[in-house]
Amino acid sequence: MPSNEATAAAPIATGVLLAGTATREVAQHGLELWTTLALAGGLSAVAVGLGVLTGLGGFDSDDDDLDGRHDRTTVALVGLALTSLAVGAGIALA
Repeated sequence: MPSNEATAAAPIATGVLLAGTATREVAQHGLELWTTLALAGGLSAVAVGLGVLTGLGGFDSDDDDLDGRHDRTTVALVGLALTSLAVGAGIALA
């Protein structure tokens, strides 16, 4: 099983790249829907990576919390990150 540092590296790196690209586009062309989604996805990916790295509730695979509250937060952040990442990547490639 990979360590938390290795698992957290991918979303942090991807999120920083996507958020940086979106920030540059906002500075050059102003705020648009697609850049907002890309920025939100990048920041969400960084949040997911930091959650995995620090082991905050809901991100740790060994979490014994049975109330499901942390799990819903994790799923929401991951879903937002993946959706925004896919939209941002689609716009960037188009």
